[in-house]
Amino acid sequence: MDISWSASSPASGTFDSAERSGVTDLVERFSQLRAQGQGYLEVRGGAELPVCALGFKGSAAVVHLMSGGGAVSLLVSNEPGDASAEVLVMDDLVGFTADFVLDLDRAWQVVEKFVRTGDPARAGDWFEL
Repeated sequence: MDISWSASSPASGTFDSAERSGVTDLVERFSQLRAQGQGYLEVRGGAELPVCALGFKGSAAVVHLMSGGGAVSLLVSNEPGDASAEVLVMDDLVGFTADFVLDLDRAWQVVEKFVRTGDPARAGDWFEL
């Protein structure tokens, strides 16, 4: 599947909205951001929407889905836990309740599956904001 993506810059730490392509480069950027301890990235398939976004700080992550009509949804956490967390969303740390905080490995699996299938519904339950 063809993808385009944008992500935080490892050099500046700020969100770089320039779109890039290629799964290998996406994986490399994620690895760089993970090594720095925080980051934000957006991925889209061949169409303008949906966009799957991942924001994280440390091992805490939140996955957003932007779809038609301006709808934004959060992936519901199915992991046990009651800790809220702050994660990076574009350039700001934003607080989320435990209902939406995922382990970073699980969140990255969601992004990888979206990259392969283009189908966000397979990730789990989404809560529309």
